[in-house]
Amino acid sequence: MEKPRNKAALWLLVIPFIGLLWPPFYNAREPSLFGFPFFYWYQILWVPITATLTWIAYRSTRHDD
Repeated sequence: MEKPRNKAALWLLVIPFIGLLWPPFYNAREPSLFGFPFFYWYQILWVPITATLTWIAYRSTRHDD
């Protein structure tokens, strides 16, 4: 039987979806970071965040046979 904690970990995968769901929220030039407008670096920042959350969800839900 699957642990409730495992199902809760799958909700971590919704966080990046919500963070990138509405482009008008992050469609701006300022604040810039290393010359990149906010629009670009905000999305680039989500790449490692999403990878980390996916890894956590995977580790929490995998079954060791």
